[in-house]
Amino acid sequence: MKRKTIKIVLSAFVLVLVAGGAFAFWLYNKPHRSAADEKAIVVDAPRLAAEFEQDENIANKKYLGNALRIRGRVAELSVNQQNKPIVVLSGTAMSGVQCSLLDDAGSVHKGDSITVTGFCSGYLTDVVLDRCIVKE
Repeated sequence: MKRKTIKIVLSAFVLVLVAGGAFAFWLYNKPHRSAADEKAIVVDAPRLAAEFEQDENIANKKYLGNALRIRGRVAELSVNQQNKPIVVLSGTAMSGVQCSLLDDAGSVHKGDSITVTGFCSGYLTDVVLDRCIVKE
C-alpha cells in the first residue's frame, strides 16, 4: 500500500514538473509585441504628462501597457545602461515623456518635433515608454 502511494505521488510530481517546464519554455519563446503592429492611442506629450500628474491611477488604467503614439518636442537625448537611445519629450513644467528606443535615434536632435510609438510602462518623474520606434 505504501509503495503504491509513493508511486502515485512521484508520478504526479513528475507530471507537474514537465507541465511547468513546457509552460516556461512557451513563455520564454513567446514573441514580443511590436509597437509598429499595434493600434496605438494617439496623444501629445504635454497632455499625457498632465494626465499622469493630475491622477496617476486614472491615467494608469487608461494608458498602462497600451501602445501610445506620442507627438512632442525633443527636450533631451541620452543613452541607457544597455547603450540604447533615450529620447525625452517636453511635457509639463514638472515632467516629460521618456522614450526608450529600440533602434538608433537616427537624425533626431534636441528641439525637433517627432512622433514616437511605444508601450506605456508607468510614471516616475516622467511618463515612461518602452520598446519605442520613431515615426517619420
